[in-house]
Amino acid sequence: MKKLLVVCGGQSSEHIVSRMSCTSVLKNIHKDLYEITLVGIDKDGIWYELDQNQEDLSQDTWLNNAKEIHDVFGLLKKQAVVFPVLHGLYGEDGTIQGLFELAQVPYVGCRVLASSVSMDKIYTKKILETVGIPQVKSLYVKKRYDGKVVVVDEKFNQLENVEEIIEQKLGLPVFIKASRSGSSVGCFKCSSKDDLMNKLNEAAKYDRHVVVEECIDCIELETAVLGNDDPIVSRVGQIMPHGEFYTFESKYEDEESKTCIPARVDESLQEEIRAYALKAFKAVDGHGLSRVDFFLDKKTNKIYLNEINTMPGFTKISMYPQLMADFGISYSDLIDKLIDLAFDK
Repeated sequence: MKKLLVVCGGQSSEHIVSRMSCTSVLKNIHKDLYEITLVGIDKDGIWYELDQNQEDLSQDTWLNNAKEIHDVFGLLKKQAVVFPVLHGLYGEDGTIQGLFELAQVPYVGCRVLASSVSMDKIYTKKILETVGIPQVKSLYVKKRYDGKVVVVDEKFNQLENVEEIIEQKLGLPVFIKASRSGSSVGCFKCSSKDDLMNKLNEAAKYDRHVVVEECIDCIELETAVLGNDDPIVSRVGQIMPHGEFYTFESKYEDEESKTCIPARVDESLQEEIRAYALKAFKAVDGHGLSRVDFFLDKKTNKIYLNEINTMPGFTKISMYPQLMADFGISYSDLIDKLIDLAFDK
């Protein structure tokens, strides 16, 4: 049996999603193959060994009978492999991956570089531009340490006439997104120039770096990548949010939001999306897994890559395990494959 450390929680805005994902992982893992140690990181960054006799880690009782861990590095050194079921900052952005590298312990998912650049929407865009993957028009907005909000142009000049630049370059409405946030946290639609600064400052509460994107009438599509040197790509799934766009609430709380596999779009478009997903995964030097998200413009049928998720959700409703199941890989077998892939360095 392999000594497996499963980690959940974390300090990001997606803390609760991580605990939901971990609940599903533990319910589906082949427990006879692994000697599992379950660790939870609270919102203050304190590590605990958790009681595994829990049905639902998303409950407020998740730290009942937990034991604080005082030697994190020592715990890591005892493991054969780590599965960081962590989303967002400090879990999916290369930070904890660097800790695993220092401890020389194999771990599930993308390495430091891929995790870092894929978490940051701004730098993801810059890398994808170099390989010719289409993206919607966007601007990089930054809230400086002195509180001033500026647009950062292609040459990294800082421009202060923010509202005028956004209206001129992108028009209205626009989507405003915290650059290093996920699960649609810190994401807003803005239709009025008078409300731009309010929405930008709201997004900046989650990240000082903010992406502003043109708004298109689109279908949201996703595909799953699995592997290292020769990754496979699933069929394309379609998001059908109940509401104007796919918010945190519509993802995890609104039962009227649906997913559809395969997507209800032409097969030729699906093949194009799968090719872009593979190209993007290789461009960021992906490892293990990623879910790659796309927009399909309803008017023009043009495809745009939205983002890469290097540790996608693993909840009971999450698209990544559903896409892999559609591909013929059950949830339990998927976990085994991801752990096996962790040993390829």
